[in-house]
Amino acid sequence: MFSVDILPSSELVLTELGINPDASGSMQVSHFQKVQCRAVINWLTKYKPSSDASNLEKVRGYLETCHHLSELENWKAAGKILSIRLNTPTRDEFHNQLNTWGYYRELLDLFTQLLGKLNSTWEMVLLNGLGNLHNSLGDYNTAIQYQRQHLAVAKASSDRQSEGLALGNIGLNLYFLGDCHQSIQYSEQSLAIVREVGDRRAESAALGNLGLAYDALGDYSKALDYQQQRLAIAQQIDDYRGQREAWGNLGLTYNSLGDYTRAIECHQQSLEISRNISDQFGEGQALGNLGLVYVSQGNYIGAIEYHQQSLQIARTIGDRRGESASLANLGNIAYYLGQYREALDFHQRSLVISQDIQDRRGEANSLGSLGSIYDASGDYEKAIAYHQQQMAIAKLIGDRDGEASGLGALGNAFLSMSDYEQAIGYFQQYLQMTEAIGDRSGKGVALGSLGNVYFSLEEYQPASEYYQQRLEIARDIGDRRGEGNVLCNLGAVAIRLEQYSQAIEYLQSALEIAISLKTRYIQAVTLQNLAAVHRRLSRYQEALEYCDRALEIATELEIPLLQECKELKEMLLNEQLERKSSEDG
Repeated sequence: MFSVDILPSSELVLTELGINPDASGSMQVSHFQKVQCRAVINWLTKYKPSSDASNLEKVRGYLETCHHLSELENWKAAGKILSIRLNTPTRDEFHNQLNTWGYYRELLDLFTQLLGKLNSTWEMVLLNGLGNLHNSLGDYNTAIQYQRQHLAVAKASSDRQSEGLALGNIGLNLYFLGDCHQSIQYSEQSLAIVREVGDRRAESAALGNLGLAYDALGDYSKALDYQQQRLAIAQQIDDYRGQREAWGNLGLTYNSLGDYTRAIECHQQSLEISRNISDQFGEGQALGNLGLVYVSQGNYIGAIEYHQQSLQIARTIGDRRGESASLANLGNIAYYLGQYREALDFHQRSLVISQDIQDRRGEANSLGSLGSIYDASGDYEKAIAYHQQQMAIAKLIGDRDGEASGLGALGNAFLSMSDYEQAIGYFQQYLQMTEAIGDRSGKGVALGSLGNVYFSLEEYQPASEYYQQRLEIARDIGDRRGEGNVLCNLGAVAIRLEQYSQAIEYLQSALEIAISLKTRYIQAVTLQNLAAVHRRLSRYQEALEYCDRALEIATELEIPLLQECKELKEMLLNEQLERKSSEDG
């Protein structure tokens, strides 16, 4: 939380509102109006929150002032309160700062109260604000409804700049709903208009939105191109926040591509800019994104440090959505490490915050994560129940990406239960949905999941065919991490088919990718499989060497694979000894 001096002086605010405290008693108005006016003055001049008050309590005077101004039907003055810039590091206007802090219900009340009470310019500001607010809440369909109203007022007012802004925000919400092709159409319309009116900042934002949509579609080349265009404009116009966002989005795309060195460089740039402009919100995001890259590399210790820093900043500035995200990221790491009790605790705390701020998408994500933890813990009934709740919310808010993710998670739960028929049914639905929304990356994951089912069924030929399709997509979209993972799976198939030379070829290729990407977990799994191949070939010395390397990484990462490596090493040593005894005999 900030120190108590985040508010401008009460004298400046009263002057801006046109209120003279000394003359309020002599005003020729009704008693009711005098009472309301005196309340405004008292809240602005006499309310003194304690030094350890929450951020909401520190701005309580402004909220109450808006209420009393509304009672006076002094809508213009209430609007001025919303526009006051606070003395926070980002110097945001009051209403934007409330959004950053996650006080969505308070904002809903303020915006709804003023809607229809001011001129068309304010009407567009409020409709846009309500749209952005519902976007923050994960209610994208309602957000689109407000942005369509915003668009209608902009057209009626012949305000091309606002028209472009509304189209861009509709496109952004469609992206969050997983309708990326429609998102691209709206973003392109927005781009054309903002270029026409010469709004360079909005042009930069539209390019960024296009980059997000193409990234979601797995077209990483176009995603990078649009984000680089966005960055160039932001640099030209000294839009530091735009630069910070562009670097962050570039980092996310490079992470998807498995280019972790570049991803880290981009997020470090975003972090540096955020710190230079005292943008703590951006700093927290950049630290969280760095944590995600470290997770992708299997560097869980480094990732935890970044996510803990991000969590601390979110709590300091009152960014409740950011706090929820950081807790979820820490929960994911605990899950990867097999620390299921800690993972449950993190995700349950994240869920409580999402529910409290009415972030439906965040709520669905937390429910899905809890389901995956119960799946891994062997409590399949709970896993399925949580994933079904996740699916229900995704359908309710029209989040097709979330719905696809839920289908995949349910497939995994039934796979864990060895209910292969149900698993295949869910994975096929997952595949169909990714094809419908044009998500090539998701399609690849769905194909790989179907391969996993057939591998479990010991039907290695269809498993291999699905893995080959997964490999083709990974290579086509430049997904190096996905390529490495599926090569490891193909190696495992080849071992079962006793195609040992082919298995070694796949696994060596997977190992090369894993080493280049520094994905320690995949290195460990691949080395374990290489040890298994050489064991089949009775090459015990080579098998032990690979097993020791896998054991070293698994010990470093403290992952469940550690026990499997120990058991494999024990078997190798026993078999090597038996062979030696047989030869000596």
